[in-house]
Amino acid sequence: MLVEQFEKGSLRRNASQQLTYEISDYWAEGYKVTKKKLAKRFGLFPLGLTIGTPDEVFQTLFRGRKRIGIEWDIWSGFTVVAKNTHSETLVREIAEYCENNEI
Repeated sequence: MLVEQFEKGSLRRNASQQLTYEISDYWAEGYKVTKKKLAKRFGLFPLGLTIGTPDEVFQTLFRGRKRIGIEWDIWSGFTVVAKNTHSETLVREIAEYCENNEI
């Protein structure tokens, strides 16, 4: 469900009602660099390994009680997912950053 539309992407609620920020027109080649840039900018640390296949790649990152997924797949493009309600403000901050900066 669409929450807010931006120039590059959109905030949505997925089927599990998690807040997501999606950029549909985004290629897989940029995933690793963007994930590292966002992790550094927002003080995020990896929780587990990056999982990847030709069709999708994802990793969970955290900062305190906030947990997010930084993901890419061939259907949705680049996605940041709030893994808990504490993370929704962080997803909104990341969306604002992505909208205003080159990622």
